[in-house]
Amino acid sequence: MSKTVSDAIINVLDGLGEAGLKRFRRKLCDCKRDQGPVIRFGKVEKADADDLVLILIRTYTENGALDVAIGVLEAIGDKESAEELMDFQKSRNKSPGPSVPGDPGQHFVDLYRKDLIERVSQVDPILDSLLQRKVIQQSAYSDVRSERTSQKRMRELYEGPVKGFGVSGKDIFLEILTEHEPYLISDLKGEK
Repeated sequence: MSKTVSDAIINVLDGLGEAGLKRFRRKLCDCKRDQGPVIRFGKVEKADADDLVLILIRTYTENGALDVAIGVLEAIGDKESAEELMDFQKSRNKSPGPSVPGDPGQHFVDLYRKDLIERVSQVDPILDSLLQRKVIQQSAYSDVRSERTSQKRMRELYEGPVKGFGVSGKDIFLEILTEHEPYLISDLKGEK
């Protein structure tokens, strides 16, 4: 079985020791992100390496978690650990964005477009989150909301904004879908 993003980050964090882990937690909350949320210190204050990785992945997705961890390690002056994660990142040789084994070139939200259009039921909270995180504009929000059914809203979302999201936008879209439709996303990923 190949090493996962979680494995790689946990391995590095375990090697930091308690003082290094404390610096990592503090710097993680101090760093300003160009995109995406900032993690509050209260959420990570007592977190161990396993908990930190879970928080990172839930907040930034796997690819984003790896980038954030590298940035924090560099910020605390641990270039060796940062390089270890950069080497892991290069060795993954994987296309950007979450994808599914066997189809390395397609993002999860593109691969499961039909299923998501048919099965997502909580479209309004998803739209609210996309607007709040500035992934869509008010005009796109209004266009999608004007449709009458969940399926038509999801189709409108795919036909308009999703086409222009790019990888980082699709990663955020997947995070939001996972937050609002966790059982559906687990089912599509084949998790139990």
